[in-house]
Amino acid sequence: MNGHITRIRVRWLPLAGLALVLGASGNAHAQGFMVKPMKMEFAPRPGQTVESVLELRNTGADEARILDLKLVELTQNSDGGWQIIEPGSKVDTSKLPSCLKWIKLSADSVKVEPMKMAPVRVSLKPPGSARGFYLAGLIAQIRTKPAEKGITIVVRFMIPILLEIEGRPERQRIELADVDMAFRKAGANLPAGTVVSMGVNNEGRTYSRLKGKVKVMFFTNGRWRPVSTAEIPQKGIIPGAKLKLPSDLQRRLPSGKYKLTGTLYVDGRRVKPLEKEIDFEGDPTVTKLAVDTALMLDPPELSIAGVPGSTRTSVIKVENASEDSVEISASSATPPSLRGVAFGELKGDDLSCAGWIQVSPAKFTLRAGGRQNIRLIAKMPKAKEMHANYYGLVCLRAAYPDGQSAGETRTLACVANKSVEAKPAAQAAKMSLAAAEGAKYVLQARFANTGNVHFRPKCRAVLASGMGQTVTEIELAGEEGLMLPLEMRDFSGVLDFEKVPAGTYALKAVLDCGGGQGAAEQMPIRVAVEEGQKVVTVVEQQAATSTAPASQAGEGNK
Repeated sequence: MNGHITRIRVRWLPLAGLALVLGASGNAHAQGFMVKPMKMEFAPRPGQTVESVLELRNTGADEARILDLKLVELTQNSDGGWQIIEPGSKVDTSKLPSCLKWIKLSADSVKVEPMKMAPVRVSLKPPGSARGFYLAGLIAQIRTKPAEKGITIVVRFMIPILLEIEGRPERQRIELADVDMAFRKAGANLPAGTVVSMGVNNEGRTYSRLKGKVKVMFFTNGRWRPVSTAEIPQKGIIPGAKLKLPSDLQRRLPSGKYKLTGTLYVDGRRVKPLEKEIDFEGDPTVTKLAVDTALMLDPPELSIAGVPGSTRTSVIKVENASEDSVEISASSATPPSLRGVAFGELKGDDLSCAGWIQVSPAKFTLRAGGRQNIRLIAKMPKAKEMHANYYGLVCLRAAYPDGQSAGETRTLACVANKSVEAKPAAQAAKMSLAAAEGAKYVLQARFANTGNVHFRPKCRAVLASGMGQTVTEIELAGEEGLMLPLEMRDFSGVLDFEKVPAGTYALKAVLDCGGGQGAAEQMPIRVAVEEGQKVVTVVEQQAATSTAPASQAGEGNK
């Protein structure tokens, strides 16, 4: 999206939304300029000055460009997206966990010559009283020319600045507050449908990542019948936020009695679930309940091996275990964990085989209890640089004869390049501690798969004494399933320090990625007794620079 577009009706584009669309591989660009990174994270101690560099690059070869920078207050919309608080807004900023006043820029505007990069230093110093999480936003935009005629689109990029203070951990108080379901009438751009939502409140001072699902059941003939499961994509939640995260079931449901069961994962750890029965007012024109079809796949995951230029075929057996006949549409797609990530020059999309695998037949009817074999044809291309493994999703979308959705079933296809050696590797990206109840603390660890092959991660936390002796060890929970190259995943667990003697310890998070390989991160902590209560503090340590894969597609919302 380069150059200027004139003579249109729109003056400003939504800032945060634009960053989501264009931020795809560690930077974002439009109108001939690019910014990097699209998110800044700091973890200083109170009173410590930290610094990072924002790179502003002129990607055009025609002329120099002046880029203006501005710091803004930042919060969240109810759906988890970033919301910029513009000057004059009626939003109450008094309770925001803001770090705006602590940030300084080396320049408010820079002139960038064609095909050149100009750095801007971003420094930040929290006061000695700072604790917990804080945030602000940094806007970068091209300065428009006064002589231009017509109306010009002005593209702005917003870089979230996220700050977590080291030292005494703050309490994590994130709860699943509500689950709900509503009928959506047809609009100009959306058909009629059913939207499930999950309400999540953050009453603490920590920033966490959320992911969840809501199981929908319908009461009929004296029993509960499964309808569908709505997936809630990963979002971040800031202190004080009350989110209502939606998920479209892509179908119309009749009125009746439904049961919703919400399951929420906070930093990879499941919290207390929530169950709710509702009297649902659905689509009055719908009389037949559209439930997810129970498709059984064999094998559940598909592995294919070949060499560049070869064609390989594998077969997936599909069985319809439901009582209804459905129409199946089969296709391939890039796994979500590969979209919008990069590590150095390697982009996640480079590891996708969705563009060169074919599913046949692409459409077929599957009767109740029926079976169907589908072929997956992988034509591995020849390229200058080939990778050890490629990945794609085989997506089977089921629909009833009236067009209502009957759900989607996916299986992962792994295509191995036998001419390149598979080398598992991982790297720690982040580690933090939050207080829970009493002497219990929540450990959060984030790891990245930096190798060229997938693995099933196993993560644990080890508390060791100064002499290296293990005091306690727990398993850390996280998302299940294969962890693909470039994927970043969160793990967490609760450590109880009630019986841990006062003293200094090393708290370590260890990830096993198979083949004798793994990664670890540790932090020194101090356990003390204050007013009869065990209190844990993170001891000052030298900051490490992370070179883990960077995700940009909506990172502020994840």
